[in-house]
Amino acid sequence: MSDGDWAALAIHQAPLNPECVRSASPGADCESAIVDAPTGWTAVGFDDGAWLAATVWSESVVSPKDGYDEIDWDATARLICGADLEIDNTVLLRTTVTG
Repeated sequence: MSDGDWAALAIHQAPLNPECVRSASPGADCESAIVDAPTGWTAVGFDDGAWLAATVWSESVVSPKDGYDEIDWDATARLICGADLEIDNTVLLRTTVTG
């Protein structure tokens, strides 16, 4: 189940200066922060303790489209991502599944 208990790390963020989207040259003027994914982040023993909790977003804020609005989502699932839907472009998400 996806919820706010997941850990999240944004590794690609842009634009850091949102006003740049009105620029004549947004490719040159918009600032970004890009870091490599941590080595071993998918491993069971990886320490994600410094990561933030995933943010749970409402369907009305996310506005699923392009086919995602046609998926029959499980009622317990939540739309999760990083803390900023506009700036966090690539977000790594982790959780621990117990059986």
